Amino acid sequence: MRTDLERFFNPGSIAIIGASQDFMTISGQPLKHLQSHHYQGRLYPVNPRYQEVAGVKCYPALAGLPETPDLVLILVNAARVADMLQQCGEKGVPYVIIFSSGFSEMGGEGVKLQRQLAEIARRYEIGVIGPNCQGMMNVADGVFAGFGSVFFTDYEPGRVSMVSQSGGFGFSVMNLSSKDGGLPFRQMVTTGNEIGISTLDFINYYIQDPNTEIIVCYLEGAKDAWRLPEIGQKALAAGKPILMWKVGNTEQGQKAAASHTANLGGAMALYKAAFRQNGIIQVEDIQDVVDYGRAFRNGRLPKGNRLAIITISGGAGILMTDECIGRGMRLADLAPETVAKLREFVPSFGSINNPVDVTAAIFNDLTLINRTLQIIVDDPGVDCIAMINASLQGEIANKIAAEIVAVSGKTAKPIYIAWSARDVMAPQAYSALEAARIPHYKSPVRCGRAMAAVSWYAEAKRRRDRQSGEKALTLSSAGARKALDGRTADVSEYQAKRILSEYGIAVTQEELATTREQALAVAKRIGYPVAIKVQSPDISHKTEARAARLNIGSDRELALAFEEVLSNARAYRKDASIEGVLIQEMVTDGLEAILGVTNDPLFGPAVMFGLGGIFAEVLKDVSFRLAPVTPSVAREMIEEIAGYPVLAGARGRPRADVDALVDAIVRLSALAVDLKDRVAELDINPLFVFAEGRGVKAADALIKPVTK
Repeated sequence: MRTDLERFFNPGSIAIIGASQDFMTISGQPLKHLQSHHYQGRLYPVNPRYQEVAGVKCYPALAGLPETPDLVLILVNAARVADMLQQCGEKGVPYVIIFSSGFSEMGGEGVKLQRQLAEIARRYEIGVIGPNCQGMMNVADGVFAGFGSVFFTDYEPGRVSMVSQSGGFGFSVMNLSSKDGGLPFRQMVTTGNEIGISTLDFINYYIQDPNTEIIVCYLEGAKDAWRLPEIGQKALAAGKPILMWKVGNTEQGQKAAASHTANLGGAMALYKAAFRQNGIIQVEDIQDVVDYGRAFRNGRLPKGNRLAIITISGGAGILMTDECIGRGMRLADLAPETVAKLREFVPSFGSINNPVDVTAAIFNDLTLINRTLQIIVDDPGVDCIAMINASLQGEIANKIAAEIVAVSGKTAKPIYIAWSARDVMAPQAYSALEAARIPHYKSPVRCGRAMAAVSWYAEAKRRRDRQSGEKALTLSSAGARKALDGRTADVSEYQAKRILSEYGIAVTQEELATTREQALAVAKRIGYPVAIKVQSPDISHKTEARAARLNIGSDRELALAFEEVLSNARAYRKDASIEGVLIQEMVTDGLEAILGVTNDPLFGPAVMFGLGGIFAEVLKDVSFRLAPVTPSVAREMIEEIAGYPVLAGARGRPRADVDALVDAIVRLSALAVDLKDRVAELDINPLFVFAEGRGVKAADALIKPVTK
């Protein structure tokens, strides 16, 4: 795969196969746009129908060009694309954009055509973009190699670069951000069906590009999603935030994505896990791209999540507080010295608590803004400041903006402004803020969302630094691998728990019995009460089959229950292969949790944690992380679920053994990595978590093996 993408974005020569003299058509636009935006390289239209196009000599075939172009644009019918790509390979062309549609997004014959293109690209090592895409734009160097209304517009170059799997939508994000949002773009590329260079390849390039500061991505699905952790970590290290707009998150959305660019979205929970683990910021709207981008363009990251709000409107302060707290920030506790200083001049009908409400008294005393802002900035317990100026306009707006700029120039702490005046009513004030790169927004909610995004990213960078020396546990079990070799049916509880034991995960005391007499002997060794469960790879849901009994307290009760569960199992499925009946100690005094592994075709193994029962099944209160999982990441998984207070000892409950739970998650992660070619899914449900110091025990487990 080619990696010299600078040559793609800034080619010395471009050939356009299928160039047309009708400059309003898709095949006619690229040449015209390249000319109108003053592309400095050499242009070679290719079409046997013309002698010249737009005053440029036109060639009948690619082979007749006087040089090998750095980039070729293919704009012909889908049936002819393979032949054109073959000619590119024979000519030694490094990069090709295939605009044509009619491939895997159409199904049927289109899938075969796309496979043919992929094979040609591999054979000749061509970096292919597309098919089914809209091209690319390098604003800084005047390379407008595409079609559509956005290509008719001139743009100021900026420091934001974007890759999008949707051409029309991606360019609309660029257009709105650049023209209306004040967030100019540097480069923009659309990838379509991605038979060659992928979205993540372009993100990797942007990370290395010294002129890109912020990366934006519109993603339907990544065929190389397993690379997301590496890409995210590289971006964090480079200090380049990735704003990721992941769509296709519902079943219907995934179907739409598959029909759009033939991208399978994969499990959204795993995308979210990859984003969270690796500092990739999710966005949900074009406005988020603009707002977050403007906040990051400021170049300042808070040292913590402690926020102070200054407002002249109490209601707006409440709105912002709700938004920020809901997104992981917290209101700073102002130091006593700060409160004492504020009390000296904030009106008695205002508020010196956070949010600080200086009220409309600023109309009588403009120094209130400077004094309040400076005192808050000087508080060591404040990491960032938001100021809500309502709709101040005119001369008072100019003076207040000047005060804000003056204070901002003397601190490294980020300052954000919510200011609802229309642009025409406070142009000088807004220009002053823009010149100082102080982010400002029309609403407190938008301001709060942007602050929270920057705060989350700053914490991701700090977390990366903290965890940089932490090593994931590595375990290996030849016995476990041998037990799973050749398995195609589900691995029943007893055997699954033997595999868990190989990795140091504690399981309940139990033995497998094949006769009633063996069952009675086992129960005496373990001690009553016991639970019994039929073991069969063909019966995954023992409760549904009535093939389990709990809390059996005597020999007589066990003898009757033994025959009963076997009879129920055979009635549930006559052809079931029955391995025996598991005799197991009863566990009743722990909290029920659930652990799981899913071996995703896009991401590889991932680990899931949640509390059992209604928490996981109904409320979906679970967390995911991609393996391997380190102890600190396992602790994050535990602490982020809504039910964590139950583990932490809420309402007088004894605190659960969270350290043992962390260890179990880490060991399960090591198992998932070691058996990634053998385990497709694994459930531990329930995992009993006992009081602090007493550990955990897996009470039930199921493994679904990888089937070729």
